[in-house]
Amino acid sequence: MIKSRYCAVESLKIMGSASKEVMGPNINVLLWNVFKCKKKDWERDFVSLISDKDLILLQEAILNSPFDILFNRSQQHQWIMASSFKNVRTNIETGVKTGSTVAASEHYFSVSSHGEPITKTKKMLLATEYIMPVDRQSVIEKTLMVVNFHIINFVSFDKFKAHLDQVLHIFERHNGPIIFAGDFNTWNTKRLSYFKELARSFSLEEVELLRRPKFSHLLQHLDHIYCRGLEVVKVKVHTDIHSSDHYPISLSLRV
Repeated sequence: MIKSRYCAVESLKIMGSASKEVMGPNINVLLWNVFKCKKKDWERDFVSLISDKDLILLQEAILNSPFDILFNRSQQHQWIMASSFKNVRTNIETGVKTGSTVAASEHYFSVSSHGEPITKTKKMLLATEYIMPVDRQSVIEKTLMVVNFHIINFVSFDKFKAHLDQVLHIFERHNGPIIFAGDFNTWNTKRLSYFKELARSFSLEEVELLRRPKFSHLLQHLDHIYCRGLEVVKVKVHTDIHSSDHYPISLSLRV
């Protein structure tokens, strides 16, 4: 019997310090699957990309590595890391990580019920909420919900659907603006169709992205951004950056 090199951790860690009190009305976002920070020049590109960002959503982020200093000592962003598994040889944890210039008022994470083949690793969902400026026409304090999601891959449609459906109860309890983004592994028509159906049911609109499909992604786009209650001002896919197997995506929004 071959022993897996991975084990489940399913934990959450908060690092760094936020620099602002409220989120908005202008919000700059970065979405990036960072490929476990394996590639050359990742740190240089990362530091450059996040300098003007209010929200950073990372997938395949890592913990217990030399890069931890970037997050632990941050005075600009609070970082919340939801780990789903750990490499027992290196002690490095992998999961999703959300950075924000505003401290989260709420946070919640959920791991997939099923594991991926061979490695048996699971994938993670991280939901965070942020206080927004008070509407002049209302005394009610609003929050922005941000869902950072890396959906399980290489499994049957039913297992994919079970993981995606974990967002249902999160969206059902939130009436305000939403950013729903991540690596959704939507590499076939059935997966993508169900994903779009779920998004429409919660009035989420997909952000249009101009990009080139990668052969390694089966020529399909896996990274997506959906929004509700927010105006898209500008979008850029950084096709000039190659320090991951996914291109970083920058997004400017307005409440």
